[in-house]
Amino acid sequence: MTNSKQNNKMKLLYGVLFCFMCHVEAQTPSENYPHFAVLDSGSKVHLYWKFNDTYITFEVIGQTTGWVGVGISPNGGMANADMYVGWVKNSVANVTDRHGASTNTFPPIDAEQNVKLLGGSEADGWTNIKFDRTIAACSGSDDIAITTSTLKIIWALGTNDPSGNDITPADYHGGGLEKRGVKSLLILESGGANSTLPDGETYENFTMLNDAFTIPAEDTYYNCRLFEIPPLATKHQMVIIEPVIQAGNEANVHHILLYQCQYNVTQNASSLNTDTKCYASNMPPDFLNCPLVIHAWAIGGGTFYYPNHVGFPLGEADSPKYVVMETHYDNPNLQSGIVDSSGLRVFYTSQLRQYDAGIMEVGHLVSPYTHLIPPNANSYLSYGDCHKDCLAAGLAAQNQSDIKVFGINFHTHLLGQALTLQHIRNGTELPYLGKDVSYDFNYQETKLLNQEVTVQSGDTIQLICDYNSKGRSNVTIAGLGTSEEMCLTFVSYYPKIPVVKCESQPWMGQLYDYFGITNYTYNSFPSTYGTLNDITALEPPMYAGLTVSQIVNGISWDQTTANNFSDTVRDMVRIPVCLGQVPLPGVPVYYFPTNIKTPYVPPSQCVDTTTATMATTTSMTTTTGGSTSTYIFNVTNLFISSLIALLLCYF
Repeated sequence: MTNSKQNNKMKLLYGVLFCFMCHVEAQTPSENYPHFAVLDSGSKVHLYWKFNDTYITFEVIGQTTGWVGVGISPNGGMANADMYVGWVKNSVANVTDRHGASTNTFPPIDAEQNVKLLGGSEADGWTNIKFDRTIAACSGSDDIAITTSTLKIIWALGTNDPSGNDITPADYHGGGLEKRGVKSLLILESGGANSTLPDGETYENFTMLNDAFTIPAEDTYYNCRLFEIPPLATKHQMVIIEPVIQAGNEANVHHILLYQCQYNVTQNASSLNTDTKCYASNMPPDFLNCPLVIHAWAIGGGTFYYPNHVGFPLGEADSPKYVVMETHYDNPNLQSGIVDSSGLRVFYTSQLRQYDAGIMEVGHLVSPYTHLIPPNANSYLSYGDCHKDCLAAGLAAQNQSDIKVFGINFHTHLLGQALTLQHIRNGTELPYLGKDVSYDFNYQETKLLNQEVTVQSGDTIQLICDYNSKGRSNVTIAGLGTSEEMCLTFVSYYPKIPVVKCESQPWMGQLYDYFGITNYTYNSFPSTYGTLNDITALEPPMYAGLTVSQIVNGISWDQTTANNFSDTVRDMVRIPVCLGQVPLPGVPVYYFPTNIKTPYVPPSQCVDTTTATMATTTSMTTTTGGSTSTYIFNVTNLFISSLIALLLCYF
């Protein structure tokens, strides 16, 4: 661990952003945007955006003097995608609204041009196109709605301008297509860079790194390393956490979790700054009392900024003094000799913000014995609760009536395809705390909510995980490996309460009764998370001597049987898991599933019908050759674009 002082706020901000933006040679965007992403590893395509309740503005800058395209894809390819292609030709900027056909072929122009060109320029080998559209996608159009889910953003660059007034298949595929790719992004909820850090704050930082750790030639490996937080005489707050991923190892470092140790490390001080295999039977004692998650980063994520009025407390009696950094390494090719020094860098301040933040792990307990996912199903739903009595106990311990949720981080493994975090109060389901219908295992950014949500004492939070198990031949169990599964979300909130894990699982006896197993025994208690081979059926006689694994994998699973199993497990008696930093009285031993009397119905995105218009190319006169973008608006085209925009649907 290294520790350094840095008192210049702007130096900190731009220093942190520089490694992600890396676009000094590109054109400068026409305005300052709250959101930015580099779409390709070569830093040739940069996307900027901003939005309000109805419209979103994009500015895409590509390293080409031809055309530049960007779009939203349901699956990462051109098929059925919603695309926008623009270029500057003869000092005139153009943009077209297009869509992918049923296959990855040339994208035809939409009959309805639901796009408004705001400007464009070409200079120094770069092309800049700025446009806006509605966030919603109305019926009758080829557009895709922009939502809070993870969106697959596709992009392409062409070396030449169209030969005519619009791109043709020859322009697109006939040697004009220079480069293309796809990147998952959170567009409407993002944990991206904070451009306005509070005035007057000064920062120190410390870095926790895996010290030249040799990744084993194993498909999945969890490395745990023990660190001491720099001693602080007074209270400080952690406000920024930056991933430090060693170049070249991006595909191997899957996630990094930071756990707070509950007790002082006194048994063996030599454990500090050493590595051990997580969850192994011979883990040193100092690693065993560190169950409290205080930060979660996963592949594809970036730097995490706490809201300007919130910070995670350091230097207090219950603040972390020792932490375990768990690094999940993926090595599917079983490659030997990969050396890694990735980790986290923490920025903290003595200028205290108004509120102390906490983080809760919510969902289904990671148990191989109670979390089972049948194979051969396009969709299988698992449910995990943060029970109302656990939340109420945590709030009562701090004499609070509610908390404010400001961020969530969804987490499943390879089968996860969608997650929904429900918020239930007195039998009524409130608007979702979070929903991602296109979850991407390789992009698990913490979502900062656009509006904080109040969770009151008596509320229940329920996580629903949707899995696609097509291609699997056996039941998938919960566990640590990438090929196993999890159903979790890390909820960031304030003010801090002493609840760190709020989860549930179905009652094991009732679960096994579903398979006809009326009595069973453990073969042995595993040293790690175990498998279904650890449990053997005793009764009925037809199953006696068979392991649970043999029984559940002997079923002919299909979508129908998977749906029946999901519905039955959903209604089973549940066992709450409520872990706190202090005793939490009043939590039941078991409970019946939460009864949602009034389900939440999302409001319609469109309240008007878009009038179809003739397909045209939106164009605008612009200048070329300058080092900064200059826009000369064509009044006629602006009027037409504005008229089209007025006809678009709105929320």
